[in-house]
Amino acid sequence: MKTRQKLVIPHEHGAWMMWLVPLAVGLASTSWHPSKPLLVGAVLFAYLASYSLLQSLRYPEQKAGWLRWAAGYGAVAAVFGVPLVLMRPQLLWVALVALVGFAVNAWFASRRNERHLLNDLMAMAGLNLAVVAAYVAGRGYWDKQAWFLWALCLLYFFGTALHVKSLIRERRNRSLKMLAIAYALAVPAVLAIVLQPLLAVAYLPAAIRALAIPQNHGFKAIVLGVIEIICSVWFAVWLIVVYRSFGYL
Repeated sequence: MKTRQKLVIPHEHGAWMMWLVPLAVGLASTSWHPSKPLLVGAVLFAYLASYSLLQSLRYPEQKAGWLRWAAGYGAVAAVFGVPLVLMRPQLLWVALVALVGFAVNAWFASRRNERHLLNDLMAMAGLNLAVVAAYVAGRGYWDKQAWFLWALCLLYFFGTALHVKSLIRERRNRSLKMLAIAYALAVPAVLAIVLQPLLAVAYLPAAIRALAIPQNHGFKAIVLGVIEIICSVWFAVWLIVVYRSFGYL
């Protein structure tokens, strides 16, 4: 792709959901604050900038073009981010934590080893920080509730990564499919027993689809993507409803 001829937009729907869903949960679970629109803009363009930077490592022959896009997106992110940090200074610490995860992703990208499970986990952990950022934007601070929301998001998206990997990249790996099913069933079961059954409901559609879709499914990638979006929307809406109804998780 010639990066100078068309707008650079990531096509991986999974990565989009990994920050959009947590962001929505954090925004909807806290009260209104003027910093929230700034946060949405900052997170969006920071994501686009980070994608372009990683692409420059993946495709060094097109590095200059990708870096131009990264600089452009980064500049727009700064336009949103500078006043945002002035309004909510603690968000700077969230950004620094996210940079640690991005550094790991950059290391894997530079070695063309992005399919490593650790790389996936670090990417998810970093993108899911959007829920902590949104929580801070709404409340002005983070507490254990913010990090609990982050952990719930990470639990969910790690399961989606296992599931999708077992159906596409590793569709001949029966052991991975069994692991994906076991994980999808274990998470709601443990949450229901250890914490509260209401939390488990957020993960039930993901458990059902893990059981229902075999490795020899025959579905097109877009169909699998739509199913993941539906499960993710359910997860987000359920968490928001529980949090706003009870004020805790």
